[in-house]
Amino acid sequence: MRLLRGALTLPLGVDINSERVCVVAADAHGDGFVVSETRSAEMPPANDGSLDLKIAEAIRNILASLKTRERRAILAAPPSEVVTRTFRVPPGMRRSEADRAAALEADTIVDWPTSERLVALDRIPGRSDEMLLSIARCSVVERVIAIARAGGLKPVAVDVPACAWRRAIPDADAILDYSRERAELVIFGDVAGVTHFFPPRLVEERLASQVRGAFVDARREGRADVQRLAILSSKFRYESIEELLRDDGYVVAPVTLGGLDAPDWTFAYGLASWSIAPRGLART
Repeated sequence: MRLLRGALTLPLGVDINSERVCVVAADAHGDGFVVSETRSAEMPPANDGSLDLKIAEAIRNILASLKTRERRAILAAPPSEVVTRTFRVPPGMRRSEADRAAALEADTIVDWPTSERLVALDRIPGRSDEMLLSIARCSVVERVIAIARAGGLKPVAVDVPACAWRRAIPDADAILDYSRERAELVIFGDVAGVTHFFPPRLVEERLASQVRGAFVDARREGRADVQRLAILSSKFRYESIEELLRDDGYVVAPVTLGGLDAPDWTFAYGLASWSIAPRGLART
């Protein structure tokens, strides 16, 4: 891909999980966003004691293969350990007061110990009376940051997973990530969205049924009225699930980026765009 003259190098988008590591390098110029390099590495099976070391090693190998010398990185907290809500800001409330109120509201949302919570408030573009409240487990965020640093990265932010997915797939109402052993459905709500996880190795008929149920619940609860679903999966998996859902009236389409079908770095692409539309859990 051609780089724009005067382009500014953005922090790398780095997707870290137990199945693979993906890195996207990108540059920005004005409103432009250009992907310059992508890398992915499958992770071999490993026990809990060696997994983090193997992930860090995979990151080092990827960095060594990149042309860019950029080492700043945008990471993501594990989606199962993040909760988001819309936080209403009364007129005249100071930021320090909002932070204290958000910490108190977190008590009503999660039952994690106070010492185990990372609570963040981020501005929502175009809204002066609302902010995005994000709550994550400190230990899992610290683990992701430690792995990244061990791999040679310089983390600058930890993003909300649903926000990264939404930036990567802006034209869909929901994304079904069926590229891994455990399928994950993210329904984009008014701000961030809600994530559903499904048991590993579900048969397609059962998965389609649970996806339909999640859409019905989202509509009933006023979160979202899903019409367009993007699916990230192999061609075989896509055709199987698409056939089951298309008769329900949903517009189902495969994820396509840069002319590529279902690139495994789609989520890392969303992370790489964080600097264009920042909504993060933590800045390190």
